[in-house]
Order: sequence, then C-alpha cells, then structure tokens
Amino acid sequence: MDEKLKIEDLGEYIALLPHERQEKIARYRFEKDKLLSLAAGLLIRRAIGESEIALGEHGKPYAQNGVYFSVSHSGRVAAIAVDDTELGLDVEELPAPERLKIADRFYHPAERAYVKEAEDRRRAFCEIWTRKEAYLKMTGEGISTDLTAFDTLAQPLKGQTVTLPLDGYCLSVCSIEPIGDKRVDISELELKELI
Repeated sequence: MDEKLKIEDLGEYIALLPHERQEKIARYRFEKDKLLSLAAGLLIRRAIGESEIALGEHGKPYAQNGVYFSVSHSGRVAAIAVDDTELGLDVEELPAPERLKIADRFYHPAERAYVKEAEDRRRAFCEIWTRKEAYLKMTGEGISTDLTAFDTLAQPLKGQTVTLPLDGYCLSVCSIEPIGDKRVDISELELKELI
C-alpha cells in the first residue's frame, strides 16, 4: 500500500461505497486500517458492479445479482474471493513466533500436530488459522464457534479449501462445494489502481 495515500484525500472514492462500508471505514482508528477497508470496499464494487448487497443467514453479505464474495485484509493486503456459490476468504500476515501458542487453545488436535511437525511452524500456523476463518466466513457463523470442534485438514473440509502462500502472508478460500479443478487466480493491485 502506498504510504503517501491519506484517507482524507480519498473522499470521492469513499462516497462511491455503500453507507455501511463508509461507516466501517470511519470506525477504524488507524489510517492503514481505514485504507485497507476502503480497498476492500472498492474490490467488492469492482466484483459486483452496481448490484445491491443483501444479507443472508447470520448476516453474511452477498450480491443480489447472484455473485457471492468474501473480503479480508491484514497488514498491507486486502483480498476478495468471488464465485457463484457460497465461499469464505481469509488473509493473514505471518504471525510472530510467540503467537503460535494459541494453537493449543483453538486448534483441533490434528491441526496442532500439523503445526508442531512443520518445518515452517509460523506458515503452518497461519495456514490453519486462515482455513478456519475462511470456513467460518463461508458458513457465516463467525468466531463464536468452538474452533477445536472441526479439523480443516480432514475431509470433506480439506477438499473445500485451498491455501495459497503469499510473500509474508497466507490466504485461504473455502467453498461450500469441493474446489477440485476450480481455478483460483490471484492478481496483485495497488490501492491506486482501484481508484
């Protein structure tokens, strides 16, 4: 993200977004988070066009034109996944080593073993975390669910999820259907390319 961009200089782009997204941007305390939320809103707008956003079960947003989407942002990355079926997406920056201990509280035993046995434990931790969040975003349940109750490495969830490495980040997409041969494209854009 361009460090020179300031949210106060981007009012005309914020005005293009739905009122709910404008309020969300305003609630963020830090400039970086406001810019990431703006980028997420612009990605949604690019993906669904002028379609209205409706809320499904558990308050999960979808486009009334039948396009399903999920957005996430972390660090310096905002991402969107788009499909014609329910899906969830999460992107996270690789965690600090001291954060790995929360796997003991929130990961299924098989997932904990996967992290402990991994050569790159930070990346393995991040893979599992993003898979869990992508699944919960796909279902619309959110983090209120017991995270130890499901194993993202086991079928059928394993076949519904794809995790992609990014430089310093993990990105996972979870679909209500098996991903199989579905194509997953990643395009990198700077915020200035969206405005």
